[in-house]
Amino acid sequence: MTDSNLKRASSLPGMSLSIATAKATLSAVVDGVEQKRLPVTILRRGVPVAQIIPFPGIPAPKLRGSMAGTARELGDIVSPLGVEWTVGDE
Repeated sequence: MTDSNLKRASSLPGMSLSIATAKATLSAVVDGVEQKRLPVTILRRGVPVAQIIPFPGIPAPKLRGSMAGTARELGDIVSPLGVEWTVGDE
């Protein structure tokens, strides 16, 4: 890798990855771009060849309340069952 290529790669905003790393972890890379809203630069032998950027106009997903409405309570989970439990008496 030449000095000029190294300077170009290190001056790019966000994170940079090799093609092999990006290929192996593409799902996690896309999740990171979506969550952090920062671009990821793909490098081939230290030279930038592509960039994954967040889609404009779509805000980052909110974690608070994201699971609302996905669980159901099927019964009383606090009251005794009416069955005596014993430990070690088999």
